[in-house]
Parts: sequence; structure tokens; C-alpha cells
Amino acid sequence: TEMMHSLKDQIMSLDGIHQFMNVMQSDGSGYVISVVESEEASDKNADQVRALWANFGPYLEAIPTPEGYDVLVDWKI
Repeated sequence: TEMMHSLKDQIMSLDGIHQFMNVMQSDGSGYVISVVESEEASDKNADQVRALWANFGPYLEAIPTPEGYDVLVDWKI
């Protein structure tokens, strides 16, 4: 968690990023979810994202493989 907070500025300065979330279970499994303005912006960030993930290498079984999805709804209160 400390490392993630130390990388916040780098994460939030990725091209086209709108939102970033990290969720985790008590067993250490979890997900990183980012909402980016377009697939093109996300693809452009690929090298920077790999470099960011490298910081977490000692804490992970494996570096995750990114997957892209289309946002169908984004409801807020």
C-alpha cells in the first residue's frame, strides 16, 4: 500500500486516465481497475504501466496481464 501511494503521481499522470482503483481480499488476491479515455490511450501507456508493475514484482506471484473492457455504465452517487 505504501509503494502504491508513493507511485500515485506517476499512475495518475498516465495518458487519458480518469480513475484508478485497487481492491484486495484478505488473502492478498485483488484487482487493479483503471478507467482510461480510450483504447488508444491505454495502449500508449503500455510501457509505462509495465514499468510501474515492475515495482511490485517482489510482492506478486506474477506480473498481471492487462485486459481491456468497454465501460457500459459509470454510475456515481
